[in-house]
Amino acid sequence: MSVRNRTVRGSVSSEHIVQFFDTDESRAQNAATFLAKGYAAGEPMIVVARRANWAAMVEHLEILGVPVGRAAADGTLVVKDADETLQRFSRGGMPIAALFDATIGEAVTALSARGRVRAYGEMVDMLAQRGDLNEAVTLEGFWNDLSERVPLFLMCGYSAAHFVSTSTHRALLEICKAHSGIHRDIEDPLGDWLLSSAHDAARSTPWARH
Repeated sequence: MSVRNRTVRGSVSSEHIVQFFDTDESRAQNAATFLAKGYAAGEPMIVVARRANWAAMVEHLEILGVPVGRAAADGTLVVKDADETLQRFSRGGMPIAALFDATIGEAVTALSARGRVRAYGEMVDMLAQRGDLNEAVTLEGFWNDLSERVPLFLMCGYSAAHFVSTSTHRALLEICKAHSGIHRDIEDPLGDWLLSSAHDAARSTPWARH
């Protein structure tokens, strides 16, 4: 299921964007900028990231004027470890919808009392890193289902390197379809090339037109 700027709770819309990063530095900069815009807009935030990546984001957030410690203390910002969280709602490596709702859905719903929730997540990237691309697409669908119930602006971050093999391009297209927008950055030439290559190939591939 894909999200296309669905309207939730009247005039507040949900969005779900994706970006494919070449480097951890690009991830940290782009994710921090995305979160900082949410903070400036008064949106509550939730981050589900690897510890090292979150540490890098914090540095950029502080530079952008986001008081990370204070935001966490007053509940404006919720941070979860991606590895631990993914394990909590997975069984046998497969994400389970009911467990996702109990682990992530309830937290996002609680935050939404303060306004549209701005979220950054990279659990899907962890699944892609393991080669579990179907599971990554499944998890994207869980997020989209959640976005129909609560106002949510979600950014998913993937490492472009996971999609170098042409055998992954079909999954890359499915991941793109699960989002309302695809963000690109000049600092991610590999990610940009892979997106263009996969979509160019799709135009001449029968399965991609069904």
